[in-house]
Amino acid sequence: MEQRSDTALVRAAGRGERSAYALLVKRHYKPVFLVCLGVLGNTHDAEDAAQETMIKGYEKLRQLRDGDQFGRWIARIARNVSINFVRKQAAAKKTLVNRVDEPTGRDRYNDDLQEAVAQLPLDLRLPLVMYYYDGRSVKSVAEALEISTSSVYLKLRTAIKELHEILTAAGDRS
Repeated sequence: MEQRSDTALVRAAGRGERSAYALLVKRHYKPVFLVCLGVLGNTHDAEDAAQETMIKGYEKLRQLRDGDQFGRWIARIARNVSINFVRKQAAAKKTLVNRVDEPTGRDRYNDDLQEAVAQLPLDLRLPLVMYYYDGRSVKSVAEALEISTSSVYLKLRTAIKELHEILTAAGDRS
């Protein structure tokens, strides 16, 4: 592993040496991931937050005064990114709950389907509801959840598969 200090790597990365920042990422990714995991509680979201943290760190690297503090500095960014992630999920969940609880005056949705959707994990339920119920585009869902469009497609496909399994199992019990 590269023996240069964090201070030297921060200076080099600040001058545009990408390999220096790559070494900082390699050196500090695991602690950043663990901070994110501690706040978010699941590995998938923690991985997303850790990646976002490293990108934000690169973008804000010139703001770091003491390169020796890079580990603490990037951990604070990880904590803030993770907290913001939780807030966005809570806001989206609140919107989802309010939307599902609103009386529509029409029996648009099958009760079984609503119950099945409610059983989905939040990370699958949100893109599904945003895309199918709210009529958003995949790009809009990706931007709102701050994930890639390919991740949205994957989550939609997985959600539909899980809905099928839930509804099929419910049908077998009746």
